[in-house]
Amino acid sequence: MNILKKTHRGNLLVLILIVVLSLAAFGRADAQQPGTEGPGRHGMLVVGAGTIYASHLPMFMAEHRYQGIWEVSFGEEADAIYRKERARPENAKLIFTLNPTELFRLPELAQGRTSFRADVFRGHFEREGHERILEDVKVTIRRQVHWHPFRNAHERPEPLTYLLFGKGNELFLAHWISQAPDYDQVVSVTPSTSLGEIPEGAQLVLPKRGDGDALKAGESISGLMIAGRGSEQPFLVKPVDLKVGSVIYLEKGELEESSLKDE
Repeated sequence: MNILKKTHRGNLLVLILIVVLSLAAFGRADAQQPGTEGPGRHGMLVVGAGTIYASHLPMFMAEHRYQGIWEVSFGEEADAIYRKERARPENAKLIFTLNPTELFRLPELAQGRTSFRADVFRGHFEREGHERILEDVKVTIRRQVHWHPFRNAHERPEPLTYLLFGKGNELFLAHWISQAPDYDQVVSVTPSTSLGEIPEGAQLVLPKRGDGDALKAGESISGLMIAGRGSEQPFLVKPVDLKVGSVIYLEKGELEESSLKDE
């Protein structure tokens, strides 16, 4: 009888152990899904003078596994300071970045959060030579331009693919980021003829060029602008000719490897 009790107790302990380990494993897997990560500090590239945009500087790791671009404002006075700095001839070849002064989950910006606080820098805030031009300003989200998470199940586009955004004479292309190894690139462009208002979510696809062949300053390109127009209309597909102005930003090193362990 004692042997049976011990055996039953032993089996019960084994069952409990299996359940605990299973729940722990489930928790670890769930924590790898987009939106379940903890809060972090999310640096962004800042481009544009007339309209200001912030583009998240991503990596293939849980906190930073997102490509997101937003139209933003630092407030009337701070916007004026930023524009004055950007207009200086000596800053023409420099980038501008922001580094939040508070922790948050990046998906909050895609789920209704309308602001966060940050320092704004001339230069890359994590690299030598940067200088802070705005301290702890309120960054207000005016509009989301683009958003997508990185998943292991995603496929990298075969043709060279960019996000097209901007207003008036200030237009930009941001390389569509998908799987490691990849690269983050933002360039300025000028169309051969006016494109009018850029459709929300517009992409530029260069069918005859591979996705690893990044754009270069000064080259002329021909591609297809593709944008959705709602469930009741077909996709907009429009041939466009563009001239690349400057390569504002190009980063490969931080996107060479992935630590993502989702599906």
